[in-house]
Amino acid sequence: MKDSSKLYGNIRKAVNAIRIIDTHEHLVQEKERVGSEIDLLATFLSHYASSDLVSSGMPMEEIEEVRNTRIPLRERWERFAPFWERIQNTGYARALNIAVRDLYSVDGIGEDTYLELAERTKEANKEGLYKWVLQEKAGIDVAVLDTSMTTPIEKVDRNLFTPVTRFHDFIMTRERSELEALGKRCGMPIHSLPDLVKALETEFYRVSDSIVGVKIGLAYMRTIHFDKVTQGEAEGVFNNIYAQQAFKRVVVNGRGKYIPEGLSLEETKPLQDFMVHKIIQLAVEKRLPIQIHTGLQEGNENVITNSNPTHLINLFREYKEARFDIFHGSYPYTGELAVLAKNFPNVYIDMCWLHIISPLGARRALSEWLDTVPANKILGFGGDYLFIEGAYGHSVIARENIAKVLTEKVEDGEFTEKQAIRLAQRLLRDNAHDLFFSKDK
Repeated sequence: MKDSSKLYGNIRKAVNAIRIIDTHEHLVQEKERVGSEIDLLATFLSHYASSDLVSSGMPMEEIEEVRNTRIPLRERWERFAPFWERIQNTGYARALNIAVRDLYSVDGIGEDTYLELAERTKEANKEGLYKWVLQEKAGIDVAVLDTSMTTPIEKVDRNLFTPVTRFHDFIMTRERSELEALGKRCGMPIHSLPDLVKALETEFYRVSDSIVGVKIGLAYMRTIHFDKVTQGEAEGVFNNIYAQQAFKRVVVNGRGKYIPEGLSLEETKPLQDFMVHKIIQLAVEKRLPIQIHTGLQEGNENVITNSNPTHLINLFREYKEARFDIFHGSYPYTGELAVLAKNFPNVYIDMCWLHIISPLGARRALSEWLDTVPANKILGFGGDYLFIEGAYGHSVIARENIAKVLTEKVEDGEFTEKQAIRLAQRLLRDNAHDLFFSKDK
């Protein structure tokens, strides 16, 4: 048996040399980042770490104050520091401390470093930042970018990113005013369910050659079980949206107006389900993967059972030609996802976000998946961050996790060192390339 430290060193060296294809990011474009004043706490607490702060007992109202750049940084630090100490053990905090160490040469985020760190982040916030952090430091050749919350597809920097998009406006409409706005955006009136489907198809075909996949992130709002409903059932919901007689007051351009109140999420579920099926059918037609959020939802106090991946079995069974990229390792439902990916040829495991949710949990899950799931179906890394430092810190943890798991497999006699290094190449690059970019997809 090889010396354990030497073996790990060899595998870690090989893992570090792999040029990553990052399966999922939310990053704004560099021009937007460097075109605005960077603030240490407002940026680093934009998500993830803020959820742990809430969990540790910090009121959300206080987090908003800490993010408020009108308040002096020293004052905000005093409020933040006691709660920051409470979450130092978590993967979210670890990713940030790794990032500031490697990118800004500062020994973690602390009382003695935060002022210097704030200055260094401002100094680095200039053109070329993204290329330096993503490609040179993190070794990420390209990142799959969810454009829905950040950047129009046409403005994506193709030297760094390739886009996916969501079509949630066509799924989650519950008010007449939403249909009117959607019709205006698509350049056609929407007065019937066929009109809504036509508008979806028009928008889908307009962007389909510019994207590498579609994203469904509805687990934040509802269960991800999408029933097979009839057109008549969906049409009845659509017609009820236009039939609403209750009104609510809203303020538009400083003036009050009354609009129909709309239906509840539960009342519109048949229409939502119908439109999700339509989107999957379009993705199949254009041979685009479907990324679906499963498992933990970012933030606090959500309903985790809504996002169990077993809710998707009817989709996996019906759309055999589709390729489903199942996000976040479905944590904590990693065992369920192992069974699904083992059973269904069209189900892929995506470890985006997972390495910082629980570094240990990610290693345990990866070890199990390597025992159960064909190796071509595991995607090893997606940063899933709003800010670039987080993506970097996450990439470091992901490489470390993959190297540790593969080293253990070699030590146990399951793989040779050569096989382990080949698996790392699959996890961090080749599988994502085949799913998103292969001409044979």
